[in-house]
Amino acid sequence: MSIELMEDALKQKNTSFKKKIENFWYYYKTLVLIVFALLALAAMIIFLNSGKATSDLNISLTTAGALTEMDINFNEGLPGLIKDINGDGEANITISRQFITEDENDESTEAYLQTLEGQLAHKGATLFIADGITRDILLKKDAFCYLDEFFNIDEFGDRVMFRNEKPIAFSLKGSRVLKDMQFAYDDLYAFILFKRPEDANDPSSILEYENAVAVLSALMEQE
Repeated sequence: MSIELMEDALKQKNTSFKKKIENFWYYYKTLVLIVFALLALAAMIIFLNSGKATSDLNISLTTAGALTEMDINFNEGLPGLIKDINGDGEANITISRQFITEDENDESTEAYLQTLEGQLAHKGATLFIADGITRDILLKKDAFCYLDEFFNIDEFGDRVMFRNEKPIAFSLKGSRVLKDMQFAYDDLYAFILFKRPEDANDPSSILEYENAVAVLSALMEQE
């Protein structure tokens, strides 16, 4: 076989392989994204339940657009606010990020929705912060504490969001802390995950809810 024929055969083989990859990604992209999201969620749950978690409060943050690491650095924005639960000498807040848009054809949105559902079901976070798009999704969920368990909601007026006449979310509009952090979003809402029966007498869970309430209290302070 001549060199020209060998080069042509190799080129056709490479083109064929590339075409197969493109076809696979075209037909299975959504499935692949969902699998990766579920694997990431499973890894997080295993890590959190392994007794080796370095975080003293887990926050789920869902917005339609991207935010920089500086925007979401709650450890710097709220220094010395929360308690050290795991005894490592540091009080750390961990943020998990989801990006959910109004575009139903956005293939990554379905994967992030699966991750969010997993966080709600398996306590992937205690404090949930979301923009207006995801707020409407979360308001339909029977998954959150009534905020009058922790706050005098009369102090917050129209910043209280209700589900079946029960206060389950706060609007963070006008938050002094978020302004100081130069947060890119103003249309944000906060929820505290419901307490599971096993949380009632677990010292770590009790402290984590205290940390969530402390952070939410700070976020509710106005400019």
